[in-house]
Amino acid sequence: MASAADPALEGAVRKAVSQQAQPWLADPAVVGAVKSQNSKNAGIAQAKIDEMDNTWKAAAKAGGANPAFDEVSSNALSKQLKQVVAGSNGRIVEILLMDDHGLNVGQTAGTSDFWQGDEPKWQKIFTGNADFYMTDPETDDKTGAMLTEASVPVMDPAGKQKIGVAMIVLDTAKLGQ
Repeated sequence: MASAADPALEGAVRKAVSQQAQPWLADPAVVGAVKSQNSKNAGIAQAKIDEMDNTWKAAAKAGGANPAFDEVSSNALSKQLKQVVAGSNGRIVEILLMDDHGLNVGQTAGTSDFWQGDEPKWQKIFTGNADFYMTDPETDDKTGAMLTEASVPVMDPAGKQKIGVAMIVLDTAKLGQ
């Protein structure tokens, strides 16, 4: 959760998410992709989720081919999300969209796992009562940038219910720009 010592940062992150993420989160293509995966995986057993996640993790660890990752990262939703990142002037570093099970639907960067349903970024939003979840900022080892993750629900505009979760990684130094 956001550091209680820095309410200004939390306010800046909330503002960035509201201004830069909410418009594309309401896009019919985004909502449709999440709803489609929810339908596809309706009734999926936890054992099947674990199997899919373990296959993804093994491929990610080995550094070899990962057909499941390739399928998600090259789908139309992921391409749309990559355009959002590219057009954010560096404010948004990464986006991950998850379905109602916590499985990746669209993503702009690699992930070590396919199932996020066991992590706070999904749990606090989808199964909890939160409409916003934020991690403490951390320095990115590769770029040195100070990054924070913000998670918000993906809503079905027709039924006004949660259908998934969006995790948006933001560069805290660029939030005021």
